[in-house]
Amino acid sequence: MMKLARLLLLPLSLTAAQLTAQVAGPSPLVSDQATAQLVPGGWIVAEGRANAALQAGFPATAAAGFRELLRDPALPAETRQRVTLSLVTALLDAGELAAAESALQGYDGPRNTSYQLRAGLLAVITRRIPAAKAALAAGKIEELPVADRGWWYFLQAGVADDAGEIVPANNLYDQASRAAVSDLQRARFVLGQEQSRLRSGQASEAQLVTLRGNMERFQGQRTGYTYVRTYAAALAGLGRAAEAQAVLQRQLAVLPPTERDAADQLGLMLGLIAGEGSVAGRQAFRQLLRDGQRPDTQRLALQLLARGAKIPAERAQLRRDLSELIVAPAQHAIIENLLTARAQAALADQEYALAEADARTLVELYPGSTQKAEALGVRLSVAWDLKRYRTAADIAVQLRAVIADERERAELGVLLAEAFFRSEDYKNAADAYAAAVHELPAVVPAGTLIFQRVLSDIRADQLDSAAKQLDEAATTAGFDTVSRWQAEWNLVKEMQVRGQAAAAQARVDKLLAGGAQGVPEDLRIRLMWLRAKLSFDNNQPETTLRQADELLALLAKGGQADEALRNNVTSTAQLLKAQALLALSRDQEGLAMLDQLRTAHRATAAAQYSYLVQAGHLTQRGDMAGAQGVLLSFVDTPAYRQSEYAPLALYEAAINLERQGLDRQLREAYEKMLERLIHDYPQSDLVFYARLKQGDLLRKLNDFVSARQVYEDLINNSGRHPDILLAQLALADSLFAQGANSVVNYESASAIFERLRDLPSAPVDLRVEAGFKWGYALAKRAQPAKAQTVFWSVVDAFLLDATQAAKLGAKGRYWISRALLELGQIHEDAGRLDEAQRAYQLIVDQKLSGAAQAQAKLTRFGAGGTKP
Repeated sequence: MMKLARLLLLPLSLTAAQLTAQVAGPSPLVSDQATAQLVPGGWIVAEGRANAALQAGFPATAAAGFRELLRDPALPAETRQRVTLSLVTALLDAGELAAAESALQGYDGPRNTSYQLRAGLLAVITRRIPAAKAALAAGKIEELPVADRGWWYFLQAGVADDAGEIVPANNLYDQASRAAVSDLQRARFVLGQEQSRLRSGQASEAQLVTLRGNMERFQGQRTGYTYVRTYAAALAGLGRAAEAQAVLQRQLAVLPPTERDAADQLGLMLGLIAGEGSVAGRQAFRQLLRDGQRPDTQRLALQLLARGAKIPAERAQLRRDLSELIVAPAQHAIIENLLTARAQAALADQEYALAEADARTLVELYPGSTQKAEALGVRLSVAWDLKRYRTAADIAVQLRAVIADERERAELGVLLAEAFFRSEDYKNAADAYAAAVHELPAVVPAGTLIFQRVLSDIRADQLDSAAKQLDEAATTAGFDTVSRWQAEWNLVKEMQVRGQAAAAQARVDKLLAGGAQGVPEDLRIRLMWLRAKLSFDNNQPETTLRQADELLALLAKGGQADEALRNNVTSTAQLLKAQALLALSRDQEGLAMLDQLRTAHRATAAAQYSYLVQAGHLTQRGDMAGAQGVLLSFVDTPAYRQSEYAPLALYEAAINLERQGLDRQLREAYEKMLERLIHDYPQSDLVFYARLKQGDLLRKLNDFVSARQVYEDLINNSGRHPDILLAQLALADSLFAQGANSVVNYESASAIFERLRDLPSAPVDLRVEAGFKWGYALAKRAQPAKAQTVFWSVVDAFLLDATQAAKLGAKGRYWISRALLELGQIHEDAGRLDEAQRAYQLIVDQKLSGAAQAQAKLTRFGAGGTKP
């Protein structure tokens, strides 16, 4: 199948010669996928999702997300360091201490306070208190982001707790709770305090006897409930977890209904000792979530249930448990947290509809919720994963409005720009990238953002703006050399595609004249190749020859560029040189260069395309037989039968036969060349045009019935093809040709012509052609008054309207001229010579293709006219 990169968008007014010209020859241009630099939206969404999972109590899911991010080799170094520390946090929360230690050892960033915090927490949990104290001594709380400061107090509390300093430890735990940035974080500090109690619950047998005695002495009193927890913790610390659970269960069974707070504490202790992965633990947390006295305790139970849901089946069960509470008649105290947790669980399993529904419900029913940012984060992840980038842009704007952290806001600004870019809203993308360049802190290198802004301008068809931005940014400190020159490359390449070859050549000449300092070698040689190609496109073959020789001499010296690229550029440069020699009528040298290319680089695209170049040259010389022989020798060469240029060679061979005009040659073009193309290369983009050409050939053979069948088949089976209107216009032509003997055919043709003229989405040239043919059909049916109106509507709408006139191509201007000539003739026939003269004068004034004929008419009328 011919690659889309090789087959540019074909205009609807396509002729056979234009088709050949529009199929791009081989070049060392980078693919469209390689034009954009690293656009960070993907990792911004992924990091935000993993962080949200961590905060919602799904550390295993978060860890998986962070690990996936770290596998991306293009992840910026600063982001990689931040994500590594986040992975350590997730692994600590999941209880995977060995993995957390390994991840921390793999951290290659600065040993700042964020690093020391994780190192200290890991040390406390693993009872390496000297290391924890060292971490505290090496850091400063004011250097931490606000969200981490509560954990610094928590680390200090853990060190004090281990030393038996109960009062200072409790005070520090209280400070941690006061510093919490959310209810969920506060609940995690409570959880950490309880876990610390369990870790420090070491006791001797003698102490155990004392604790049991105090528990029994104060049974039924609040002091006794405290001793129950302490005794259970001591049992667990001695490895007697089952006995500890039994003690707690017996106490819960006889606890008075009025002691709800004590029930919460004992239930939490029971679940922690059993573990969130056990049936008893999950049952304790479910009961605590359902019947807990305090919302903070319920949030803690929710986090523990979420933390235990590590696989899809467990998360599905969690969603069912949460659903029972969410739909209960009485609204749950932490309904917002329940919705967020259920949304996160669904998102983890890619249940996008469920995740979106819960997140949307929370935002709509609880607009002031502290969980709003988390819900919007879920919706953003869903939109991004489903490639609904316009929706993602809208959500990013909403999320920026509720996020206070400057870094997160800056990241969302970049994400907003990329969402616009991916949704192909390039104008808004350019504006968003421009804003992101100036937003602090800088979360993405300025060079990347400037590059993306220029690329957005290019794709928004704002080439002047792109050039202006490049010129202004050339001296910007953050605009690195590689980004700048890649942006220049994309601009010049787009100028070439848009037919601005002269302007593109001037820009490349200017760039290379400056020495191209700091430009990577692979980009430099591509630019040198493009300069030679542009000079050839601008009919400067002598310049092309000189520039191709300069490039080939540079390539012969060797260098650092990739070997595959060097071969590619060498072969395409040799092809350019051969084309220049042929254009200069140095045929012997040009054909010798083509032979050299095919010998030295036989397998390259340039060697394959060289056959088409040679055939085209022979056709221009009038040697149709020679051209046909070259094309068929290419297609019949076994090594080239699957070449991307083989379908084009067959199409060209068919056109060659069509030019010769005899019926037998038209049939050969239809039956041998085009049928072979359709049969042997069914996936080629040229199949549509081959079928279209078959219809045209049938019309030339006066087989209008078969031609109509071809066009109708195309319309019915290729309805979404971008050039399907060509088939509709051709069908109308066929119907009109049969209209002399059939009113139905005539009316059908007129209806199609009228519809195409009025179709806003159709190219202007095609609308003009259809309009002329509609008017012409009316004139031939002796309806001059109506034909006059139609002809004038075409002129008024597409020539006298400056906006539409600017869109006219050569073919559109040709049909405008035909419409004016016919209009003038109608006025002549009716004796309205003044109006006829005005129609002819318009042709002359607008320098249309029929200007000489119009001038002759004006001269005959005695009107001066204007020389074209």
